[in-house]
Amino acid sequence: MQLLTIGCLVFSSLSVWATELDSVTLQLKWQHQFQFAGYYAAKEKGFYKDVGLDVTIIEATPDIDVVQEVIKGRAQFGVGTSELVLNRHRGEKVLVLGVVLQHSPLSLVTLKESGIDNIHKLLDRKVMIEANSSELFAYLQQEGFTKKAFKLEPHNFDLSDLLAGKIDAMSIYETDEPYLLKQQKRAFNQFSPRMSGIDFYGDNFFTTDTELEKHPQRVEAFREATMRGWHYAMQHPDEIVQLIYKNYSQRHSIEHLRFEAAMMHDLMQPELIEVGYMNMGRWQHIAETYHKLGLLPENFDVEPMLHFPLSADYLKNLKIKLYYMAAGLTLLILLWIILFRFYRTARINETKLNTVFNNTPLSMIVLDANNRVLRWNTEAEKTFLWQAKDIIKKNVLLITPPEKHAEVEAVLAAVRKNHRIMHHENINIRKDGSEVLCQWMNAPFKHNQNQSDFIICMAQDITEQNRLKEALEHAAHYDKLTSLPNRALILEKLKQSIETAARHKAKTAVLFLDLNGFKAINDTLGHEAGDIVLVAVAQRLPQAIRESDYAGRLGGDEFLIILQDIGSLENAQNIANNVRALVCQPCVINTETISVGVSIGISLYPDDATNINALIHQADQDMYQAKHTRDLTKNKIPNNDIMHAFSFAGEQNLPTDSGNGG
Repeated sequence: MQLLTIGCLVFSSLSVWATELDSVTLQLKWQHQFQFAGYYAAKEKGFYKDVGLDVTIIEATPDIDVVQEVIKGRAQFGVGTSELVLNRHRGEKVLVLGVVLQHSPLSLVTLKESGIDNIHKLLDRKVMIEANSSELFAYLQQEGFTKKAFKLEPHNFDLSDLLAGKIDAMSIYETDEPYLLKQQKRAFNQFSPRMSGIDFYGDNFFTTDTELEKHPQRVEAFREATMRGWHYAMQHPDEIVQLIYKNYSQRHSIEHLRFEAAMMHDLMQPELIEVGYMNMGRWQHIAETYHKLGLLPENFDVEPMLHFPLSADYLKNLKIKLYYMAAGLTLLILLWIILFRFYRTARINETKLNTVFNNTPLSMIVLDANNRVLRWNTEAEKTFLWQAKDIIKKNVLLITPPEKHAEVEAVLAAVRKNHRIMHHENINIRKDGSEVLCQWMNAPFKHNQNQSDFIICMAQDITEQNRLKEALEHAAHYDKLTSLPNRALILEKLKQSIETAARHKAKTAVLFLDLNGFKAINDTLGHEAGDIVLVAVAQRLPQAIRESDYAGRLGGDEFLIILQDIGSLENAQNIANNVRALVCQPCVINTETISVGVSIGISLYPDDATNINALIHQADQDMYQAKHTRDLTKNKIPNNDIMHAFSFAGEQNLPTDSGNGG
């Protein structure tokens, strides 16, 4: 009886480990369409479910205020615009989790037949502008308009008034209404705020400070699954188009949804920019634009409204969470021992044993001598999605990947043969085909009456714990923007490479890269353009080196490449030229062509130095000489076009920076 009491106490304290899905609501900013494809993908492909969430997606109507739905708790998450900055200023503690559209799709449109082919011809014209469109007013103000310069009409979200000539211009989404205009065969002019240098973020997903404080794990789970959904949606647009049309709305035709998908791709640029990525400087620029409109005070700080999950605070919270999970697993091990004793002793009645067995927050399975399932508790049903009645008398290998069958059979055979408890981890297959990582304890048990050989299997789902460990590992060693090894990891790789070279008496080369003209890109085109350039460079570097080599980002526009067992300086020079050729290829940003140059310095182990700091210093000095004197012989790279002037959109002689930033 004492054992039963202890078991019940432990069970009560660990009830929080049950795997019930956490129900939350996402409030969209408009009706169902491809604009929200990533959220549908996350729900329908099971990404939300994988992180323990049951997400209800609610479409909006013209009278719905998305921010108020989230602030008042009717929804935990919402899809918003850059005007969340204004909400934050008004005291509404909104918190942006990630940006979906790197450019806002909001534009003004006129019919060509109206003769309004220039934004300034809107003077004294009737214009419909929807709510939450401050960027359009900023655009008009930038072009010299005041609100009295045109006749503002209430927006009815119906193109018929424009087509009938009742109004002269209306606000639209580039991803939506142009398709309808083309279907009507009506030529039109489109005016985007980007034409005047006003480039706001488009859709983002947000929550509140309170939600993050009370449910940090839920917020991070939602963010992760949402970004996973967007990745999937943009990689499989046709599949998601069909899904939306079948499961959510037939308001738009299949072709209309495909048009949306193509336009969304252009605004997201998923090959260059990580879904969810946002830049603090760009948000600050948005705040400055609102200040010019008289909507924000000067120097409004946007940082408190932005959630960057790989910040120091976030990593600290991840570590704390892992500590708690480790403590919980320790308690679960205690519970395992107690339950195992229940089975090994016949001192409690069967009813009490069944109660503990069925309600423990562990997946518990009893196998017969042929590894067929005899008992399957409630937690096992939740973890593996098999109901007991459907899996009883079936082989337990049903929940194991085929390639792991032999390994699992060997473990179970060893448990019986050696009469001892064995622990192991492996991937398991749920009934719906999804995978879950489990930690198992398998204990032998011989029935006192008929001497039958049983195995009691106890499993704990550690998928989330493993994901957190991987997130911590990745955050500690990889650059958030470029996904290259960060400074800490690339220097560790250099240390290992030098040790290997010393053992094998081989040569290792260090290439120090610094981009030319990068600061001019940031100053002229903005930080987002600079980020795109850095991502493009990072994607090209691995193509220029061998599989045995490493490339990492030191910070800013500086990169480091390690060439293992390079053989000679000449071989290093050849690879450096390959790097230069790839880095200097132009990339296109918003239809504009940008080229960036690179200065490269080389040092060779053991010829130039034998320790890390000296090797990096030597390569840095060579790079500096290449950048400032263009004396390429000192750089050891016999190629007289290693220095490429920065050019943009065909224009020459744009300013370049002589420091390390460009």
